[in-house]
Amino acid sequence: TRIDLAQSHFQMLAGVCIEFCVVTRRLDLLFGPIFRRFQSVHYTNVFLDVLEPYVLNDKLHYIAPDAMAQFVEHCKASNDVATVERCLLHMDVTIMDFDSILSLLRKNDMYSALLHVFAHGLNDFITPLEILMEAIFDAADTFDLNTPRRLDGVHQNKFEQYGYKAILYLQHCFKGQTFPQGRDLKPEERVETLRPQILTFLQQEQYSPSISVTKSDVVMRKSHSTGLRACAYPYMHVLMLVDSKALLTTLTLALDAPGAKFVESESKAEPVAAWDVEVGDENGETVLQQMRRNGMSSNTPGEEEIDILCPDRQHLVNILSSVVYVFESEGANAKMGNALQSQVAKDAFLDFMAKYLLRGVVRAPKSLTLSIISRMSSRSISPKDSPARLFAQDEVIQLLKALPRDSYDRHEVLATVKQSRMLRAALLLHKEGVTVCLDGRENVCALSEHFVSAIDCYLVDEDLKFRKEVFDYAKKECVVASVATSMMCVGDNKEATNAHELLRKALHTKLSDLVSLDAVLTAQLVAEIFIDDLDEVMNSLKSVEGGEIQFKFLHSIISEDLSRADPVAGQVLNANLSIDHHQTYLSLMAQFHPDMVYQHLSTHDNYRTEECLKLCQEYEIADASAYLLERMGNISSALQLMLQTLEGRMMTLKRIIRGIGPSGYSFDRNALRRTGGLGRRKQDHNLAENEKKEKEIQSVKRILIVSLDLCERNSGPSSARTEHGSQLWFNVLDRLINAKGFLRLAKELPEHAAIMSAVLSELLQMTMQRMVSNIPLPDLVRKITTDHSGNRLGEFREMIMSMLKTYSCEVDVFTRAADVMHHDVRCMSLEKKRLKLRGSRVQSVSGVQLGKRVFPSKIKAIDDITSSIILAVDSEGDATTREDILDDVTRSDVKNKDIVAVALSKLRRKRERISGQKKHRVWGRAQTTVNMMTTSDVNFCKGKSSEAAFMGPRHIGALSGAEHYGRLG
Repeated sequence: TRIDLAQSHFQMLAGVCIEFCVVTRRLDLLFGPIFRRFQSVHYTNVFLDVLEPYVLNDKLHYIAPDAMAQFVEHCKASNDVATVERCLLHMDVTIMDFDSILSLLRKNDMYSALLHVFAHGLNDFITPLEILMEAIFDAADTFDLNTPRRLDGVHQNKFEQYGYKAILYLQHCFKGQTFPQGRDLKPEERVETLRPQILTFLQQEQYSPSISVTKSDVVMRKSHSTGLRACAYPYMHVLMLVDSKALLTTLTLALDAPGAKFVESESKAEPVAAWDVEVGDENGETVLQQMRRNGMSSNTPGEEEIDILCPDRQHLVNILSSVVYVFESEGANAKMGNALQSQVAKDAFLDFMAKYLLRGVVRAPKSLTLSIISRMSSRSISPKDSPARLFAQDEVIQLLKALPRDSYDRHEVLATVKQSRMLRAALLLHKEGVTVCLDGRENVCALSEHFVSAIDCYLVDEDLKFRKEVFDYAKKECVVASVATSMMCVGDNKEATNAHELLRKALHTKLSDLVSLDAVLTAQLVAEIFIDDLDEVMNSLKSVEGGEIQFKFLHSIISEDLSRADPVAGQVLNANLSIDHHQTYLSLMAQFHPDMVYQHLSTHDNYRTEECLKLCQEYEIADASAYLLERMGNISSALQLMLQTLEGRMMTLKRIIRGIGPSGYSFDRNALRRTGGLGRRKQDHNLAENEKKEKEIQSVKRILIVSLDLCERNSGPSSARTEHGSQLWFNVLDRLINAKGFLRLAKELPEHAAIMSAVLSELLQMTMQRMVSNIPLPDLVRKITTDHSGNRLGEFREMIMSMLKTYSCEVDVFTRAADVMHHDVRCMSLEKKRLKLRGSRVQSVSGVQLGKRVFPSKIKAIDDITSSIILAVDSEGDATTREDILDDVTRSDVKNKDIVAVALSKLRRKRERISGQKKHRVWGRAQTTVNMMTTSDVNFCKGKSSEAAFMGPRHIGALSGAEHYGRLG
């Protein structure tokens, strides 16, 4: 207890002393008499424990060397050396004794604090890194490098601990941040000079420590020993052993830094085929040695920029390649080689290379390029259409586009991408192969193979829009080959072969696949390339899929789908089709799509009627057979065939309705829940039967419509033909009315009979609606009341009510239309009368103002005009002559200066005409002697038609000649 009280007393005393000295800034007192007094009473540990919080809280930025040594020993005794490093990060290292503190840190392996002290105190970033690398070399010689890394990232030995610390330090430096705080490095210009210094240090070929490092006798003894120090590029080598992926990611920070400048060496201008890491040239000198001998002499910068230029990136990737793939150095042993050859290290390096090959800043030999593409292709081993697979394929395509054509072996790369199912990348290589063959740089025998393979790559793609791009590609290549002037040689006999013919033959073999993709675009392609070989094209498609491909091709042409897409191509192909082609098309249509035959026969006439009839009878196509019988004049047989087919379809419909259970009419969820899976299966069965029923009902309606069309085509205005046409209509009506008899609906279940009755009623209504437009209504009523008087007329109730309702609607529409027309005519007449009675204010005559003083010559001219010529007044009140509106009699009278006589004669004739008419009543009143109505108004009141009622083109504003209003006597 007494010891605890004493320790508590010294803790309180130490706190007071430190607080006083920090506030008064008397550090000499704190680390002088006060510190010695605590030492004398053996309570130094208490003093140091109280001192630590002041440092960590940034209240105290300096510790004297003696106190620091005691503090380090105290932390080591407590197994807490990290506390020393934490405190150093909060201290002002510029006022510390560097020799003592650095020796203390190196002796105790406190490398984080060492890096901090060198960087902040001496502005030196390379020396502490070199010291740390020495510790990594020592640890590599001591520990097993093949020990697997722990998944949780915990370091298992000093090699991992120091190695990851060095990589982390490099990341901070390349980012322009202080280590380990992560603050921005000041000044910013220091970052530009620091980056090339670190890269240059890492790229040292031989181990050559600096003077500051070799001061240690231990390092001097190890500087020429075996191990990683003896390897080529030892610093890059040992860091790759630590974590190759992390190191390459760190180097990426330097290479991708914004504003970073790099030296461009002469080796970059050398041919890519000469770049080889493994094999040297004729003199035994490898390219790496050539680059080191050449240095950076090609683009030597000025002295003002030398500090900010980073080493050549090509040289860096060469070093990395040698570290990963070459292990022939004397110092490399088996365990190091096995570690470097791990797949993780190789994959990381290949990913690193792919990134900068894509940017075009580095190059690689063909073997390395193939490995890179293989690595990128391995990522596509995933389900189809997955984002990872598509992204990997896009990366490979971009890389192939960025690389020079002589930087990789196209055949090896093609085999690699095909193995990985990267078909778009393979397509790019096949296109390149076609181009090379057309240019004559490769044997023409490979032309067809590359062209066909390119088409196959298009056809198997998942994207439909991309697949259709094959047509543009095939067309472009054939056009390019057709205009090629050079002839290519095949084999040893030097036989000249036209590239265009080779591509045409190759494309001819893929026409069936192209038709399956898009028949219209294929027909357009044939019209441009194979128009002279149309028969060969047809024969090649004949045996594919039993002729269905040939049908699709012909259908795209004859159905005018091609004409809508390309009128020129459609016209060309239709002109080249013969009657045999049309007959082939009909036979294929009867085989694959019998429901389309009738529509085609009714809209086209390019076929042989007798052959088509045999064909339709062979495939039992009733509607088409009936139409052909009609064309051959056998109308009765055609209708009889359609009616028999109609009865057969109705019997089939009845059998289908029988198979529908009660649940097919109403969906009972409670019953379905009670019956469980059995009820659900029954419900699914009924749904399928309902769909089948609806399909059969539509088929029955289609047969009836074809029959009605036949009747309508054979109904005409002549009496004989009308009688024959009426009998056709009545045959159809009789067959529908008697349908209930032969269907025996009375013996069916009520719900089944109700469905069939509803179908028959709809069929009867369709028939009557078509009949009323072709048969007189009295004949139709007589047919119903006479021939079917024994039947219940209630069956016709809905049909008759529908007919009467239709007639009533038509009468209402016509009545309203007549009312609208009469109202419109009346309004037009009133407007015409208003315009005729309207006067015009004349302000001038031929430009001469009235009411003002006028010269005698102008007065005489005005008198001549007004007494001889009819005037027209414009909108501004100026009266001008209009000789064009005068009739011949009036014009001759005006010319004879006898206008008064002409006017009197006209009035006399008009009065005689009016007085000769009988008086009549208008609107219930006797016509008076004074009448303001025009002749058109009078005729309208009498119910007679007038000129205004003529529904022709209306000329707005064109009025007839003036009439006399206000009759006297």
